[in-house]
Amino acid sequence: MIANLVKAAALGLTLAVSTLSPAAWAREFPAKPVTIIVPYSAGGGADSFARALQRPLESALGTDVVVRNVAGGGGAVGYMQALAARPDGYTVTVPLNAIFTLVGMGNVTFKVDDFDYIARITEEPYVLTVTRSDRWSDLQSFIAASQEKPVTLGVAGVGSSGHIMTIAMAQDLGLKANFIPYGGNADAAAAALGGHIDGVVLQPSDAAAAIEGEGGLIPLAATAPSALLKDVPLFKDLGVDLTTAQWRGIATPKGVDPAILARWEDALKTAVKDPEFRQTMTNLGFDLNPIYGADLQAFVQQAQDLFLPLTEAVATQ
Repeated sequence: MIANLVKAAALGLTLAVSTLSPAAWAREFPAKPVTIIVPYSAGGGADSFARALQRPLESALGTDVVVRNVAGGGGAVGYMQALAARPDGYTVTVPLNAIFTLVGMGNVTFKVDDFDYIARITEEPYVLTVTRSDRWSDLQSFIAASQEKPVTLGVAGVGSSGHIMTIAMAQDLGLKANFIPYGGNADAAAAALGGHIDGVVLQPSDAAAAIEGEGGLIPLAATAPSALLKDVPLFKDLGVDLTTAQWRGIATPKGVDPAILARWEDALKTAVKDPEFRQTMTNLGFDLNPIYGADLQAFVQQAQDLFLPLTEAVATQ
């Protein structure tokens, strides 16, 4: 009799817990540590971003934050693991332009809108850098030289966001170019420095190192300002509508309770004000430009509209 009562009480408690309303779960959030899945190896830009955010985010959320690297497939493995998690706010990931290129290349089964995008926190512009040559000295002369003889531009992997951005840049500039794939930005930059190709599209941290010294590359123009490359002209100031940048933020699997998403947004708004985090981002060449809500959704749609058609075209070649 007593045993049956105990079992009944335990069952009732289980049912009570399992039938808590979403609003009740949201009020309790976070009741345990949260995990940020970084879809790349340790030491890269996404990893450095997440680990710098870890401490101020712990303070803002009031719980432990675990950063877990799940590399593979150019980000596909980590993103798919994040999407496989329960949409309860306890698992998030770091979105980049790679989401759009993975979808466009047809390498994944997920879609761009399978995520709830909470914040874009940092941006990194794309910078067109070229070798030193008597054929060109600025953007206009580089474009003119390409009309006489197609230039060669290195790209970091077929279908990568850098590859797609290089194609977009060439199209918008009217460049006649051949694209040469390399294993990564470092390899492509080394090829340009060695004179094996004419140029490469880099991000500020790589570009800053590549342009140093007498034999360094020439930065012709950037898609947005960068603290590391203060004297580089912007494409828009040269009459070219190129403003797309690499970005990093926080996203969850779709379906998280809106109250929990709001809790995340508030915590991120607090965390990004942390002086140490801000200094680390500056040191890395990441420009802090946080956006949320409707502005973020418009940004994601704009980036998707740029990257998907170009990536799909590459995938069918």
